[in-house]
This record gives sequence, structure tokens and C-alpha cells, in this order.
Amino acid sequence: MKNLSLIINAVLAVAIAVLFYLHFADQKPAARKNTVDAAAVDSVSSKLKIAYVNTDSLWNSYKLINDIQSELEGDRDKAGRKVEQRTAILEKQLEQMAVELQTKAADFESKGRTMNEALRNMKMQELQSLQQNAQSFSLEADQEISELQQSLQNDLLDKELKGTKLVQDNIKAFLKKYNEDYAFTYVLAYSSEAGGILLGDPALDITRDVVAGLNEIYDAEQAAKAESEGKKK
Repeated sequence: MKNLSLIINAVLAVAIAVLFYLHFADQKPAARKNTVDAAAVDSVSSKLKIAYVNTDSLWNSYKLINDIQSELEGDRDKAGRKVEQRTAILEKQLEQMAVELQTKAADFESKGRTMNEALRNMKMQELQSLQQNAQSFSLEADQEISELQQSLQNDLLDKELKGTKLVQDNIKAFLKKYNEDYAFTYVLAYSSEAGGILLGDPALDITRDVVAGLNEIYDAEQAAKAESEGKKK
């Protein structure tokens, strides 16, 4: 789920490169002709309204993210148990085949000398067939477990990507609605672990509003879902 946090940072921080461009556009070497309209830059800069969201707090406090993480952890545990259970079944079958092979090999070793050539050859072929079957079964079992693990991993990755997109879409939709009242030019991402903002004025921090708004929407959705499921029962 670390990917989820990184994508959230990327969504909120995409404006940083544009902001830096506007800020440093007039600092080009004197030898090159400056094609930027300084008056236009000043005009735009004077109208800039910037806010930021602390994505560390968002990550820890947005209930949807916590629920997605918990659900994914549960799915990982289930996938692990499924692989373990299937592996145990295949190992048991292989063990039974090995026991059968050992039993018949011991019987052949004790009685082989008293058998006529035709019977002895038949028993030897039977042992060879059992050995080949056990080897083939072992290879097929390994392949089955490998494919099962890959399939389960793909399912988990698909679910994680869908969760990432849901969180991303929710944040973008909320900020779009939230910004109708504030008209921020940019909403940037702040993180103590990663990000382009090294220092931010607390007055520009809208994290609390964003977390509260997202959780309010999520709580309402969950309540409506619970009510709908209750009516079905």
C-alpha cells in the first residue's frame, strides 16, 4: 500500500513544477533572449493562492485508506493460507506416492530373486512407472503452486490499484468542490518523508479540512450502504 501514498503525493504535487517555472522563469542567463513576458508573470504571480495538504496526516486519518489497507491485509492472509493448504494437500499426495514406491521396491528386493524373468521385468517396469509418475507429479505440483501464487498476487495488485484510483478520484473530487469556496491556484502536497515542499506556513495547511470532509463523505456512504444491506435482509 506504499504505492497508494506515493500516487496521492503525485496527484497533489503535480503543480510544483509549474510553480517553479513561474518563479524562476526570469532568471535565465543574460546571453539568451528572454522570451517570457515578465509583466504577465508578475500579473499571474500576484494572483497566486496556494494551500497544501499534509499527506502523512491524510494517510493516517482518511478512513477509506485505513479500510483498504485492512482489507488488503486480510486478503493477503487468505491468499497465504490458500497456498499453504493447497501445498499441504499436494505434499500429502506426493508422500503417499513415495510410500507406495518404497513399499513395492522393498517387496521387489525381498522377492525378486524368486521371480521368473518375465515377472521380474514386469515388476521393475512397474517400479519405474511409479517413480516417473512421482517425479512428474512433483513437477506439476510445483507448477500449480507457482501459478496459484501468481494468480493471487495479480488479484491483490488489481485490488490495490483499484483502491489507489478510488482514493485518488475521491481526493481530486473533494478538492475541486472544496476549492469553489477558496479559489486556490495550487493545492500542493507536503510530506515529512518525501515531497517538494521543505517548509510551509501553517496558515496554508488545509489538511484538517480535507481529512474531515473526506471522512464525512465516507461515513455517509458507509451508513447508506449499511442501511441498504439492512433493508435487503
